[in-house]
Amino acid sequence: MRRVVVLLSMLLAGALVLTGCVDIPDSSSPQPIQAFDRKRPTNIVPSPKKGDDPETVARNFVKSMSDPTAGHRAARKFLTPDASQRWDDQGDMTVIRDVGVIIDERTSDAVRLRITGEKTGALTPAGTLRPTSGSEVIALSLERVDGEWKVSGDVPAGSITDASQFLTAYRQADLFYPDRTLTRLIADPRWFFGSEPDGSVLVNRLLAGPTPQLEGAVGEGAARGVALSGPVTVVGDTVTVPLGNVADTDQKDRTVLAAQIVWTLDYAGITGTYRITADGAPLVQGRDEGWRPADVSSFEPEPVKRAADPVHLVRDGGLARLTGNRAVPVDGPLGSSHDLESAAISADLTRSAAVANRGGRRTLLVGPYGGDPAEVASGATITTPSFAPDAATGYTVIDGRPVRWVAADGGLPGSVEPIDASEVTAAAPGPITDMQISPDGVRVALVVGGKVLLAVVSVNDRGVPSLTGVYPLAPDIGGPGVAVAWSSTKTMYIAVSGDDTPVWTASIVGTQPGELVSGNLKPPVVDIAASPTTVYVADNRGVQQIGTGQTRPDQYWTAVGPDAGPGTRPVIPGS
Repeated sequence: MRRVVVLLSMLLAGALVLTGCVDIPDSSSPQPIQAFDRKRPTNIVPSPKKGDDPETVARNFVKSMSDPTAGHRAARKFLTPDASQRWDDQGDMTVIRDVGVIIDERTSDAVRLRITGEKTGALTPAGTLRPTSGSEVIALSLERVDGEWKVSGDVPAGSITDASQFLTAYRQADLFYPDRTLTRLIADPRWFFGSEPDGSVLVNRLLAGPTPQLEGAVGEGAARGVALSGPVTVVGDTVTVPLGNVADTDQKDRTVLAAQIVWTLDYAGITGTYRITADGAPLVQGRDEGWRPADVSSFEPEPVKRAADPVHLVRDGGLARLTGNRAVPVDGPLGSSHDLESAAISADLTRSAAVANRGGRRTLLVGPYGGDPAEVASGATITTPSFAPDAATGYTVIDGRPVRWVAADGGLPGSVEPIDASEVTAAAPGPITDMQISPDGVRVALVVGGKVLLAVVSVNDRGVPSLTGVYPLAPDIGGPGVAVAWSSTKTMYIAVSGDDTPVWTASIVGTQPGELVSGNLKPPVVDIAASPTTVYVADNRGVQQIGTGQTRPDQYWTAVGPDAGPGTRPVIPGS
């Protein structure tokens, strides 16, 4: 099972620029967090010291703003009383790296300076980090008060902190919400101040609801109006979660709520037997002894996948499966075709989809894996398709318009419906050249006019889908995006045009994208696919692979095999 420690280790190993921070406002939780006497971390932020020069005071002021508790009490110690009273600390927190201090004017008792840096992220009050880019410049005035330098000028609204401070002060954790079918859990990554996860804070934030971007894509179950009636406590192996105001009596809905709590705490490292009560009684009848993760295993957000996903190839216009290091055509028409440009295979290996080029016009073919596909749609352009986790639903972009298909009774494709992409157009004008659904079926990664965006598949009350909550996922990658591939519900890889850094990794947690080694690739990289442990790209030599294991990732790319030469495209089931 994944742990926050594992995630942070990955971030640290990747690059120190992977940064973020967050304040979880107490007022938005059903029960005030302070009532639970949360243990606050100590010595995470600096305090003013006599003898500090103005540059040191300015740098430490930036670091101290990472502590949101008590209205940024730690940061206000660096301000004069008047400056503290004028400072509006509400709103987003900006994370910057390469912090510099430039002195503009200086006397014996007054200093004017500028704090400079490069923006890496913006943290919303709800705890969601979004990657950003660009320069940040903040002008400050300092004056000597009783022999100590204090910030006296107007401090801009909001707050900032530096990237390295984040690695000390914040922890990332996932809150889990059910999808609209109430059958699987969706991660809602948040950032929390403190050195250790706090069960009460996590459950409070969970019960406060998902971020606005997810509201149209997730369900509520029994969580409506529920609040903690006391602190989450850990005694030995028992984690007690007392809930109040649980109005929904449906046992299935209550089981979904239990799964949300169990997996949220388990992924945060708060493990044991979870005793969840509703107004003093067990949340679900018959669960007096509590819950273990195995009791809600069907809801596990990222269950263990196959040890090795079978690599497939689009080769010489047909779909083949790599067996050993040889490409063997799959059964059926797709294996014997000579006009395929791209393909997708469902995670359970039951369905396949492909795009065929027939006289310059593209045709979308969908059907059972190894069986006869049906022609679903056609257009001048069709992007590489991808499957939702249920295998009956798939997504692609036809002539610049996102669509999804849904299988009818008997497994044959039934309907093809358009997806409203007006928010995508507003965020990044240009053609949509790639769109890949995440393994949980809720988010999509898109390449639009060379920009990489993330969006959520929302469905309104009439069942009409749309792409909402759109934002740039990787504003600082080293070139225009070409293709994207999900390796898990939270991590994806991006192929970009250019010779220097053709492959990048990005995450929905909001950290900055990172580069993959590329010394022995032969750009351009024209396609990409990924499993949880391996990334595959198509370059000038053919399909190359690199292991991305957290312990000892590969340091160079290797060829997949002799049958994966130039012009071959990689296909990974469920990717």
